[in-house]
Amino acid sequence: MRRRGVLHIGVTGLAAMLVQACSEGSTTTPGAGSGSASLTADPQAGSTFDPSGYVPPAVPIAELKKLYNYDKGSTLNAQLTDKRSGDGVILEDITYSDTRGNDEIPAYVVSADIPGDTLRMPAVVFGTGPDGNRDTLLDEATALARMGTLVMVTSLPIKPTGDPSADAKVVANAVVAQRRAFDLLIRRTDCDGSRVGYAGHHSGAALGAVLLGLESRITGAVLSAGTSRFSRWMVKQKVPQDWHAYLDSLARFDAGPYVAVGGKRSVLLQFGKRDAVVPEAERAELAAAVAGAKQRKDYDTGHDLARFADATADRTAFFKQVLRLK
Repeated sequence: MRRRGVLHIGVTGLAAMLVQACSEGSTTTPGAGSGSASLTADPQAGSTFDPSGYVPPAVPIAELKKLYNYDKGSTLNAQLTDKRSGDGVILEDITYSDTRGNDEIPAYVVSADIPGDTLRMPAVVFGTGPDGNRDTLLDEATALARMGTLVMVTSLPIKPTGDPSADAKVVANAVVAQRRAFDLLIRRTDCDGSRVGYAGHHSGAALGAVLLGLESRITGAVLSAGTSRFSRWMVKQKVPQDWHAYLDSLARFDAGPYVAVGGKRSVLLQFGKRDAVVPEAERAELAAAVAGAKQRKDYDTGHDLARFADATADRTAFFKQVLRLK
């Protein structure tokens, strides 16, 4: 890949942008109170804390979309750090830029190794769980690549700190980074940009829900172990003293307004029947909110659907249909 320059946005400047109020016409995260939060001293607070009774004020979708604005013409600064082939695929280990100061986002790009082939392949972006571990999804990405798909697995850890400004910045940047992943794949000469998919697990599913409201390029999306209220999961990880302000900020990333945006795409929702992380009420709320063609599948397992064989097989079958794979 060709080395290029990158558009930098200073961290301090971006953090300030992320806490501007919606009422001021901000292009980034609406206000959430103080830039720092006082955390609870009890390390077990997240296990007993229940924010489900509090519903933050609604924000119009037009304002929410401003959180994820970026210069679509800016360089991706994609850099190849390693490339190897075997078992019928080519694995590229790369880094790329989200245009917001994160210039070395790690990702795998996996494609079929077909000598002399000029086939333009459909593209799928995978979103990992909160640990950002790319290797968890590499086997699934490789299997999909062997079917003639260009697959990218990004590493975007989401580890809540209890600070509304910092955590909002992380999530907003992660959404933009996934949009940039689509940019990277679609700009390749071996990609068919008319057939584009997304599959996300846990926090990756939360990002996918937001992407459904932003990306008309998506043909099909799989949300695995997702929730309608990602903010509630985040606030439980590090409960701030002013948790209302925290939810007011992070609820901007909850699925409802985004998945309600219609479009010519299909959505597969996957849930574990014994999921102890996402309550059934939030699973049902997410499924009901998704507009357009959708299907829900529930599995006799817990939260981790990334390594559950039946869920993996259903994701593959879904993409085979909606991306018209052979």
